[in-house]
Amino acid sequence: MKMSKNLALMALGAGAVLAYQKYNKPIRNQVEKVIDKTMKKSENQLGNMM
Repeated sequence: MKMSKNLALMALGAGAVLAYQKYNKPIRNQVEKVIDKTMKKSENQLGNMM
């Protein structure tokens, strides 16, 4: 019972590492695009206020 639990946790950890390696860069790029849009929008609003 204990060994199967350990194997399941190791498999879960390996799956998490593989998913992180595969999807880390695309998700980071999408987040950066959203942040850039938000920053540009806020800069425009500040410029219009002045």
